[in-house]
Amino acid sequence: MKRKRAWKWLVTGVLTAVVLTGCSSGGNDKTEAEKGNAGAGGDSSYKIGVAAQGLSHEFIKSLVESMQEKADELKVELVVMDSQDKIEEQLNQVDTLVSQKVDAVILNAVDLVGSSPAVDKVKDAGIPLVEVITFTENESYDVFVGTDPKQSGVMMGEILADKLGGKGNVALLQGQIGHSAEITRGAGLKEALFDKYPDVKLLSEQTANWNRDEAMSITEDWLQRFPEINAIAAQNDEMAMGALQAVEASGRKDIIVVGIDGIADALKAVQEERLTATVLDNVTEEGKRSVEVAVGLIKGEKFEKKELVDYV
Repeated sequence: MKRKRAWKWLVTGVLTAVVLTGCSSGGNDKTEAEKGNAGAGGDSSYKIGVAAQGLSHEFIKSLVESMQEKADELKVELVVMDSQDKIEEQLNQVDTLVSQKVDAVILNAVDLVGSSPAVDKVKDAGIPLVEVITFTENESYDVFVGTDPKQSGVMMGEILADKLGGKGNVALLQGQIGHSAEITRGAGLKEALFDKYPDVKLLSEQTANWNRDEAMSITEDWLQRFPEINAIAAQNDEMAMGALQAVEASGRKDIIVVGIDGIADALKAVQEERLTATVLDNVTEEGKRSVEVAVGLIKGEKFEKKELVDYV
């Protein structure tokens, strides 16, 4: 398939939120004859297992909802499992999906290294494997569907450099340590901001584990410890919104806050000119495409190793 590499960064403007329907899980094994009816308007379907990083995150919840929307359209069944940000839980869930003899697995990896054994489990069973949004160090999966996460860090760095005028003090809220997006977004930010602008200083960096409440607590501490802080870079929008809450509660109006993902709360905050910017990751397209690719792999279709989706 054609690889997409175009992107835009979002700062202000009128923004539209997409309301998605809920997700479902469960189902029974199908016979080979029943599987043959998939996507052809029959009542039976392929069964695709989904091991999701954590449905407590609005972004991942939207990912799964978009998967379900496409699954309903293609008349395939999703078995969705919530890994709750736990590596062992995800590995156990993948074992369960393999034992259920699903027709394909979509893996939204919790950890770059820790989730890698799941890849061998799936491929040793002869099951097609799609990784979506996040990826593993083990590259034996069939197709990765997502964005180039490093580029979102680069885009964040470019936004901050512009808003700071090339100098200032920045604190970084990191995602779960070891997560592929935490690593690559951090590398992109370093490359575009800290390496390029010597007058931009990294005051502090700390993981808030993609969590809004943790980010708010950390930011409250930073505001006490670092009165000279000029900007907060958050590796996802949940953390950006937590940081924004703390900044607004402090009465500081001079602190720049930038996030990544484009969740509904962040888009609204940008529109209201409260949040400086968010880099929008098109999770709806990524979720739908991952299901399309999984069905294609089941049918024996060929794809490029990486199916990259636009930032918008």
